[in-house]
Amino acid sequence: MFNPGLEIGQILKNSEIVEIFKCGNMGGMRRSKTTNTLVIVSDYTKGIYHDKWIGGVLHYTGMGKSGDQDIHWAQNATLAACGQNGVDVHLFEVIDAGDYIYCGRIELVSKPYVDVQPDIDGNDRKVWMFPIRPVPENNVKKPEMFVFKDMDDYKARGKNVDAEYVTLLAKKKKVRKKAASKLSTPIPMVAPASPKPAVVVPASILGKRVKHKSYDEGIITGISNAIITVSFDDVGEKKLGYEICIKNKLIEII
Repeated sequence: MFNPGLEIGQILKNSEIVEIFKCGNMGGMRRSKTTNTLVIVSDYTKGIYHDKWIGGVLHYTGMGKSGDQDIHWAQNATLAACGQNGVDVHLFEVIDAGDYIYCGRIELVSKPYVDVQPDIDGNDRKVWMFPIRPVPENNVKKPEMFVFKDMDDYKARGKNVDAEYVTLLAKKKKVRKKAASKLSTPIPMVAPASPKPAVVVPASILGKRVKHKSYDEGIITGISNAIITVSFDDVGEKKLGYEICIKNKLIEII
């Protein structure tokens, strides 16, 4: 018996399943001769197969997307013979796209039976349903829409559940598409502001006498970049911003 070393309810990515079980990376039934296992995936996000939990038993749809399914074909035959062929079957469920919930080993609890479901093209076809359950039983997370107390509950509530779920998936897809559209909307580029021209202090004002609104009269004794030094008669030397003084008319040359 193969032990994958997983906890019930543990969430894996597809690549991790491939690595652990040494199986393929596609499909709902993945046979591995290396680990002598069959990994089966019940993926509720795709809406292709219509699996349901009824009274603690998962009625799992066989493989084959188009036309009538054949119980003797590929891994349908492997699952149908589990319990006699020595192959360990492990179940994963996908409720949120990309997250594979480990449900443990399973066993076939009764004979497979034929049901009618739409195929990938929407045409009714015969499918094989496999009644399976985890061994030992566990309370792993299940999709609420597809869980029924017993067959009477399923007959009462489950008639339109597949159509309802398809509608739900379409709404989720629309919401995701809208969100992606918002994220991909280009942000208008704002032209960078033109660099502010450097302030140029005319050299000709050096030695000129000026009058300041607050400091009264004085003489410009120095220029350093945009700063002028003024020696005022009453308050002594002050360093002033030339641009501010001119713009606000704080000084005038006299």
